[in-house]
Amino acid sequence: MSQNILHVVASTRMNNMSVIIGDDAALGSLRDAIDQALSCGSGGTSLFSSDGEPHNVAVVSENNMYPVYTTYAFEAAPERSRRETVPIDQLRNYLNAVEKASAAGLAGS
Repeated sequence: MSQNILHVVASTRMNNMSVIIGDDAALGSLRDAIDQALSCGSGGTSLFSSDGEPHNVAVVSENNMYPVYTTYAFEAAPERSRRETVPIDQLRNYLNAVEKASAAGLAGS
């Protein structure tokens, strides 16, 4: 079981979605911003960068971050350790969080 591990995948010019994935200990440190994720496993919001650009944020609570991995930009032939077996988009609450972030973005526009 992991402890205090947090993945943050930043948005790119081609995809305005950011994703934050962490175990309960890491998400607990961010409790004020992610209460919804802690209570039901997923949360989302839409924020703005300093230049006014919208920024959707999906938040996922994942108790065991040990097998979770992210994909690096322009990664052609990934090499993973044997423990890195679960991509972030396959986590149980990932799609719920993305939907919540997208809905928040639509509501704010």
